[in-house]
Amino acid sequence: MHVLFLYALTGSGHLKAAKYVAEAMTRENADIRIHMSDALKLCYSSFEAFILKAFRFLISGCPVTYRFLYRLTEKNSIFNHIAGWFFSSSVSELKKICSEIKADCIVCTHPFALLLASKLKKELKTNTPLILGIITDYKIHRFWVYPQVDLYFVPSAEMKEDLLRLGWSADRIKVTGVPCPPDIGHDLKVYRKRKPFLLVSGGGWGLGNLEATTVSLLKRQIGHTLMVVTGENNELYQRLKIIRAKYPGRLIVKRTIPKLYNTMKNALAVLTKPGGLTVTEAMILKKPLILLKPLPGAEEKNLDYLISRGAAISYSTFLKQTDIIDRWHELHSYRQGLTARSDSSHQIACSIIETCARSNLSGNNAE
Repeated sequence: MHVLFLYALTGSGHLKAAKYVAEAMTRENADIRIHMSDALKLCYSSFEAFILKAFRFLISGCPVTYRFLYRLTEKNSIFNHIAGWFFSSSVSELKKICSEIKADCIVCTHPFALLLASKLKKELKTNTPLILGIITDYKIHRFWVYPQVDLYFVPSAEMKEDLLRLGWSADRIKVTGVPCPPDIGHDLKVYRKRKPFLLVSGGGWGLGNLEATTVSLLKRQIGHTLMVVTGENNELYQRLKIIRAKYPGRLIVKRTIPKLYNTMKNALAVLTKPGGLTVTEAMILKKPLILLKPLPGAEEKNLDYLISRGAAISYSTFLKQTDIIDRWHELHSYRQGLTARSDSSHQIACSIIETCARSNLSGNNAE
């Protein structure tokens, strides 16, 4: 069985989701052949760079414009149709990859990946790989929705209902939760000599108001050390190092931390922008989850959903009652357990294996 995971590096979460499920699959069956591909790499290199720069500029530099475009396309599929035509050369590259590796299915963890895979299936019509979509946010958007998708893995029963209303049949939707590390409950490294700390993260790109948030927390004398993770944002890293010198012993600055969830296990609380993977890991660990100002679009939806579920609180709420960390278990842990699943990657992996095996037996991968 050959499985192609198709993601897009607009941040780190979509690749992490693919790796988590791929790892779970190989644990179930070591004979499965896993292939990974960045959907953006299927574009011309100059165009790939343009897409990433434009995305980062809009989402961090022009949030009002990005939010307008996100909402404009939220209830209709006009963007999907236009983009499908625009990226036809990328679909041809995907076709070559699938032919070379003899892909049985394409597992997509990003809307752009689903766009290309769906376009491929629409063009080939017969003898196509199965198209499977793993939705990594807590509210759906039309960017994710294509009729050619054979099976969706969704984080909640509410999202399943959304897809049912859009015309999907129940057997094409599985509620599994957002992917998480298969070993999230293991390999705990306890740093007993380290002072209690608050973990502050801006995702893989280190976006958001991390510098202002850090300074605000340091000035408030909240009594805990801050560990701030800047990701790939080197400029932010250098600025925070200067700030660190003004607050001896109260600020730890890190770039990217592999297996950030292991660091989370030792944190008193997690303060983060509401990216789907990071908040899921924090909820599984039952950590106090404080949501910083979201990037426009999906993160705003994640924030609203998690707060409404009682699985997280906003940063402004935290500032009003910082002692909520001490009462988190009695107030919010139960709701977190209902929202995120520690076996999500295992459930998705088993379902992919079963679905591909059943399709191969029937010999019918046609639309």
